[in-house]
Amino acid sequence: MISLFFAHSGELLSRAHLLEVVWGQNGSLSTRTLDTHVSRLRRKLELDGRHGVRLQSIYQHGYRLEGQMVTH
Repeated sequence: MISLFFAHSGELLSRAHLLEVVWGQNGSLSTRTLDTHVSRLRRKLELDGRHGVRLQSIYQHGYRLEGQMVTH
């Protein structure tokens, strides 16, 4: 899933699209699975903005990876 976000950095990826591409499910299904996975990605990869990249929730639409990685 994370490769999808990086491949489409800056683009809004709808919940329906993510459910279809990642799990092969109809995007109209109501599930918290996607939210749980995104939350874990944020925590494990520190995609909260502290390194210049944020995995942003777009209310009722989906998610967008914003920013650029900071390298030292």
